Amino acid sequence: MLQAYAVENLRPGMIVGRDVIEFDGGVLLSKGQKLTSESICSLLARPIFSVYIEETAEVVEIPGKEHLLDSDYVSCYERAHEQVKRLMLGISQDGRLDRGLLDVIVADINHDLAPDGAKAISQIHNMEKAGAYLFHHSLQVGILAALMGRWLEWGQEKREELITAGLLHDVGKLGIGSELLDKVEPLTAEEFAHIRRHTEYGVAMLMNAGEKREGVLSGAGQHHERCDGTGYPLALTKADISDFGRIVAFLDIYDAMASDRAFVHRFSPFEAFAAMVDDTMVGKLDPEFSVLFMRQTCRALLGAWVELSNGERGRIVYIPESRIKALPMIHTVHNEFIDLEARTDLKLKAILTAAELET
Repeated sequence: MLQAYAVENLRPGMIVGRDVIEFDGGVLLSKGQKLTSESICSLLARPIFSVYIEETAEVVEIPGKEHLLDSDYVSCYERAHEQVKRLMLGISQDGRLDRGLLDVIVADINHDLAPDGAKAISQIHNMEKAGAYLFHHSLQVGILAALMGRWLEWGQEKREELITAGLLHDVGKLGIGSELLDKVEPLTAEEFAHIRRHTEYGVAMLMNAGEKREGVLSGAGQHHERCDGTGYPLALTKADISDFGRIVAFLDIYDAMASDRAFVHRFSPFEAFAAMVDDTMVGKLDPEFSVLFMRQTCRALLGAWVELSNGERGRIVYIPESRIKALPMIHTVHNEFIDLEARTDLKLKAILTAAELET
């Protein structure tokens, strides 16, 4: 029985189920070959996202937390989370942007938190996160921005500017009380108008703290603008929204939908993709960027553990790439394969965290 594994989840000793072909047509790994640490490292260095592995027909065992989480990654994330909190509070409370601290955070994201898509996406979804949502959201959008910059093959300086835009896009929310941001009850018109001004507050805070880079400022000021002119605060259209504003817009949407918040449980990535596809099709999001992000993120989700709407658990083993809205194939813990494209009575409820897998 063949099963697709994200490259990041491969282990020495696994048996290759299908030839792994390079873009030039050469065979990198042959069917039946046993994986070694060296061959896995070779795969990680190439634009190859998954490999078919030969497995026996056994009941799938749910791994423990230690098999899902990379302790070094978690430690680096937790350190970066505290640094992002310090950085943002320094901007909002003291009017000071700590450039040295910002450089450390960006370097950690580049080298340790976004080394490749599969690892970053799986770790973000597998971790339990304590503390205020705002700082986790800011760090995660920064990590996604690092991946996006790499997928776009941007140069280092532009990528680092995009990471900073992702990290600081919501800094203006620190000018709004947490009791309002986390309010469960319906907002009044005045409260909603106040929250919508966080984009303006953010730009003012960043400029006051000495930030001059246009990409960072437009990321903060334009991430709620939409290409068709239906966004805010200025109802700009695509021609007047920067690349940074158009990219941070959908990174913000994806992470907000795929994260637990005070007033709503997280959606599955595929529900987030469905909303993003709809917004792309009607002209709100820029397909030049959003389609690339969704395709690459789908590839990174191969091997992720999920829960279905009927309570069944399993791993994503295949995602068709023929269309963006395609749903995955799930290999359940009872050794069944469920094609969510065909099983319209079921839906993918959520990517499971390591802690949820142990319950």
